[in-house]
Amino acid sequence: MTFREQYENALTVRAEAPSETLPAAAYFAGVFHEQPEDCDGQIPTVLCGGSVKIGDLLTLSYAPLDCRTLLYTLEGDGTLLLEGKRHPLHTGTLLYLDRSNCSFSLHTGTRPWRFITFSFGGGLFPVYESMAAFDTFLLAQVDRHSSILRNLKQLLAADIGTALPDKLRNAGLITAILTELFAGTLDQESPEEGQKKCAPYLRELKHYMDNHLDRPLKLEDLERHCHMSKYRICHEFSAVFGLPPIKYLNKKRMEAAENLLLSTEKKVHEIALDIGCENTNHFIHLFKKEYGTTPQAYREAHQK
Repeated sequence: MTFREQYENALTVRAEAPSETLPAAAYFAGVFHEQPEDCDGQIPTVLCGGSVKIGDLLTLSYAPLDCRTLLYTLEGDGTLLLEGKRHPLHTGTLLYLDRSNCSFSLHTGTRPWRFITFSFGGGLFPVYESMAAFDTFLLAQVDRHSSILRNLKQLLAADIGTALPDKLRNAGLITAILTELFAGTLDQESPEEGQKKCAPYLRELKHYMDNHLDRPLKLEDLERHCHMSKYRICHEFSAVFGLPPIKYLNKKRMEAAENLLLSTEKKVHEIALDIGCENTNHFIHLFKKEYGTTPQAYREAHQK
C-alpha cells in the first residue's frame, strides 16, 4: 500500500454543516512525494506536504500512521485534540507530532485557517525526541524571522521526484528544522542553576529585542529603562547570551535580513528598513561583516 493510500485511510473529514464541496482526504496532505527505494528509511524523507487553506468548520480525525508531522499555522487558528485534551494552534504556532501510535483530531477555529504541513519518514527522529521531555508532540511559537519558517518554505518549493540530490537537500532542511525546534525546547528546559544566573530583566530585554527588531535601540535607552549603568547591562547580558545587547540585536537583525533575502523579492533598501536599519550602507556593512559578502551577492549565490 502506498503512503498516499495509508494517509487517505487514516483520515476522516467531517463538516459541521452540510457541504457539497467537502475536500478529499488527500487535500489535507498537500503533495505526495515520490520515494526512491535506495534510501528508504535511511535518511529523513518528505512523504507529503504543502500549504493548506480551510474555509469551513471541519473536524479532521486521524488514525495512527507511521510518520512524523509538522504543522505551522500561517493564518487563523485551529485546535489539536489529543488524549482528551485541547491544545490551541494559534498563528505562528508550530506543531511537531509523532503519529505512529496516536489518534488525534484537528478542529477549525478562526477562518480561514491556513497552514503549512509536512509528513516525514526515515531515521533521525527518535534521536531528537530522546533529548527532550517529549511525549507524542511538541508545540512551539515560531518567530516570523525564524530559520524554521524559511526552511519550511524551501521545502514547499522542493522537487517531489526521486532524484537523490533533491532528497539529500530535503533531508538537510528537515534536519535543520528539527535542530532549531529541539534546541529551543532544550533552552526552555535549562537547569535551575542556569536560570538563577539570568536575571529576569535580561530575559525581558532579550525577549523585547527578539520581537522588535525594527525598533531603534541605544544603550542609553537601556540605562533609562533598567535603571542601571550600560556597562553593567552589557557585562551581564554578555555573560548570559554571549554578546553585548547591541551586537546581539544586530546579529538577530542580520538573521532576519538573510531570511527576507531568500524568501522574498524585496529590494535591499526595503529589507534594511524592515529590520530597523534606516541607513542602507550601514546595513550592507553589518551584513558583510556577518556573512562575508553583500546582501545582493548573498541572495544571488543562494538562488537556484
